[in-house]
Amino acid sequence: MFITERNKSKRHVYFETLSGRAELDRKEAADLARYRSGYSGECEYDAVLDAVGHDNLFVFRDIWMQAGGGEVQFDALIVVDNVLIANEIKNYSGNYSYENGVWRVRGQQISEDPVSQLSRAAGKLVKLRNESGFQFDIEKEIVFINPYFIFGGDGGMGASGGGSRQFVMRNRLKQYFRSLGNHTSGRSAKVLAEEISGRIIADPYPVPETDYGRLRPGANCFKCGSFDVELKRFVSVCRRCSYAETVERLIVRTVVDFAVLFPDGDVTMRKIYNFLDQQIDTQKIQRWMSRYFQVVRNSSKSHYEIRVKDLRKTLVSGGYRSNYEHDRAFIFENHPRRHKLNPHYV
Repeated sequence: MFITERNKSKRHVYFETLSGRAELDRKEAADLARYRSGYSGECEYDAVLDAVGHDNLFVFRDIWMQAGGGEVQFDALIVVDNVLIANEIKNYSGNYSYENGVWRVRGQQISEDPVSQLSRAAGKLVKLRNESGFQFDIEKEIVFINPYFIFGGDGGMGASGGGSRQFVMRNRLKQYFRSLGNHTSGRSAKVLAEEISGRIIADPYPVPETDYGRLRPGANCFKCGSFDVELKRFVSVCRRCSYAETVERLIVRTVVDFAVLFPDGDVTMRKIYNFLDQQIDTQKIQRWMSRYFQVVRNSSKSHYEIRVKDLRKTLVSGGYRSNYEHDRAFIFENHPRRHKLNPHYV
């Protein structure tokens, strides 16, 4: 069973949000492409595991945890009786080789070394075992999820590997997952999973500081990103792609975006008003901010606390059900037209 959700990393969300309001430099664009590729591969991993089945497994996805006096990140950490299985997921494509501890792509040496990454992470699990007093074996595999990944090399089984490292290619991923089904998950697995859950922490690394001056203010289109939108009383309509978004959702989205870009700053109604280039009146902004976000009052100036920097989760928790919503992705269970999305509805 999946214990945690698969979410985009904090920096992934940051660069995606930044790209909607600023031109990314070369490094930022490369980082965003890398995060998108990695997340896509991780979602594919989840889909294959879902198809094979994981009822007898405790699967932690995309977690940071405290162990061995430091922090460690896992793409997937699988718990069964007396075994912890760490999976590092890579969405590489093209011709790669691995010989004598060196990775090359098309013959050129690269700096990233997933073998070392996974070994460091597994080392933290050894320290976890010592700290917790639980006895469990540790297994570690690098999963190459992309079917267009072409590999040549010793497969991590060279002199330094001692046969302890394993690479799992896309064409045998289902077989690998089925082999995990041979494990049992009884009380010892449950207790170990609870130990892992108690050590999970938020991503400890900060996002870059944002230069407000490079950002383009104003209301933009949720679908195509254009700033050429017509703001009506209840909806915003994009003149480029004709996508319609409720003003309510647009305001909430803008607040979340602002909080992503400025995580350490106070979020106020006036800041959002200016961030929207004063295109939406303050009463509307105040109304929807008060509904979806917790106000923090102090003697000098009130601000809003943005606890969850995720548009969909924020809307769901706030009971979003606008009658002007026509995007099926935002017509949630509580919406009065939700039943009409049922394919059997007449």
